[in-house]
Amino acid sequence: MPSSLIRSLLVLASALAAPAIAAPVPPPELAEAQLRAINHRFVGSFVERDRDFMAGLVHADFVRTASDGSWQDRDAFLAEFGQPSRMAGASYDDVSVRLHGPVAVTHAVFEALMKDGRARKVRYTDVYLWDGAGWRLVSGQNSLLQPDVPVDLQTGTVPPHAPWTGSDPRGDDLDVLRQLNAGYVEAFRNADVAWYAEHLAPDYVVVSSNGSIKDRAAALEDFANPVYAEHIKSFPVDKVRIRRFDDIALIHAENDFVMKDGRVGVNRYTDIWRKREGKWQCIAAHITVHKPLALPG
Repeated sequence: MPSSLIRSLLVLASALAAPAIAAPVPPPELAEAQLRAINHRFVGSFVERDRDFMAGLVHADFVRTASDGSWQDRDAFLAEFGQPSRMAGASYDDVSVRLHGPVAVTHAVFEALMKDGRARKVRYTDVYLWDGAGWRLVSGQNSLLQPDVPVDLQTGTVPPHAPWTGSDPRGDDLDVLRQLNAGYVEAFRNADVAWYAEHLAPDYVVVSSNGSIKDRAAALEDFANPVYAEHIKSFPVDKVRIRRFDDIALIHAENDFVMKDGRVGVNRYTDIWRKREGKWQCIAAHITVHKPLALPG
């Protein structure tokens, strides 16, 4: 057996081992190696239908947004592994691991070769929690990567904007996060770049509904465009659910929107927020189409 494979298996074993005494979060270099090894096994498990591995990995409070926008809890997700795989093989690309203490965020592209010969690419965002015994998957979100969309991170230039002059909500963290989520949506309606510049962390990335991934500057360029004013009639936010793990919060929600030309659609998103020095900042966002744009009826 190649020595590199042996090292990977040892790293994976240490990531999933269950010591009698809670262990501290591994140092960054080891944590990243563990998470990359888990990601490798995670991708393979979809082809092999390795339910035992997944059952040991997935946290009790797990939420998945599938590539069709449906929400799944742990039981629904694991039920898939009782069904025969439709995949002949799978690979992954463009893996990044971002560490935030006991919480880690992994972004990557999954490419599946289906048994009928079709190829399918999905951009995914996975969130892991160190529970004192190993890394547990608490959230996953997928978006189909469209054929004309590049795999690599798209970068941009921060557009000129005035400083933000508002004030942030205070009080209970859940109330604050609900208000910040509402503020995020309102800033989109108003093309309020200043709000985003204040609330998006320097390492913020966004996965859009077409599977693209953009850095903070490219996202700010997009937010500067008056998309709502020019094209959208209504853009509400609904079904908001907030989950907190240490100083990381995951906000899952839905936008059931109407275009000015009468078409309707539904997107679902997960925003990831981190509390730093008493202030919440958004470190990532992921959007998935649940109902594609279409005329009603």
